[in-house]
Amino acid sequence: MKKNEFEENVDYKVLLTLLYLKEFKDAYLLSEIKELCNFSTNQLEDHLNKMVAKNLLNKSVNKLSLSDQSLSLLRMKGLENITISDLVYQEIVTLRFIKEPLSFSDIYIPSNFKL
Repeated sequence: MKKNEFEENVDYKVLLTLLYLKEFKDAYLLSEIKELCNFSTNQLEDHLNKMVAKNLLNKSVNKLSLSDQSLSLLRMKGLENITISDLVYQEIVTLRFIKEPLSFSDIYIPSNFKL
């Protein structure tokens, strides 16, 4: 992989797949990746084959694992400490420019809001 090959645009489904496989390692289910990315069976197969071809995944005896390249990509994107569980079960939305986190039940009114 060239150093800057994945710096700009990476399909979010590739990142979701990598995050899922990083978290669940050997206990992954292809049906969960399929549902997570909203793929048909054929789309899932094509997606995983493309990721193997790009050296983002290692495939051996019907087992997928992350490659060093995929771990570098996650690190480069700042996702090395993020899990799928964090994304799915996070209850608080935190915006960088406010002092306290908001929950989904809070009403957010921008500071420059005008009627």
